[in-house]
Amino acid sequence: MDFLAVILKTWGDAISADPFPLYHLLGIFVFIFLLFLLKFVFSGKYTNFKYKYSGKLFSNAEHSFFLVLRQALLNDDYEIFAKVRIADVLTPEHGLNRRSHNIAFYRIAFKHFDYVLCDKNTLSVVAAIELDDKSHNQTKTHNRDIFIEKACKTAGLKLIRFPCRANYHLESVRNKVISSLNPSG
Repeated sequence: MDFLAVILKTWGDAISADPFPLYHLLGIFVFIFLLFLLKFVFSGKYTNFKYKYSGKLFSNAEHSFFLVLRQALLNDDYEIFAKVRIADVLTPEHGLNRRSHNIAFYRIAFKHFDYVLCDKNTLSVVAAIELDDKSHNQTKTHNRDIFIEKACKTAGLKLIRFPCRANYHLESVRNKVISSLNPSG
């Protein structure tokens, strides 16, 4: 008998008497495989992405409206924040099971409000403001708008929409915001 056959016969006799060493060996092989897999995944081949600086936060229309909105509310007690993630303002209600909570959360996690209006002293959110450009006529964007409106309504958050225009009248913008915040006055 050659050397390999002796080893295999000895190992086979040992396994048949007590299979416990086989589980140890299998565990070691699985552990080594996972180490190699982790090394491969985190070796930089899939994490070494390249990025490009976009240069600006706003589109031209968003920037223009931001300046108008800021000027229109200059003397009021509000701060304006732009491109705020919806999940930082709204959260799924408690009482949902984990799966439903995750679904509800991921529906808002990667969306943002164009602007959020906050109380200047407390920074509590008073309203969300959306600027509707021509993309809001597309079915996908329209469905997103309906979803966001329902989410804001269920949360009790005011959502104020403005159509995208070349020019805005400051007093009209201010009046729409103020009247939306105080519908009775």
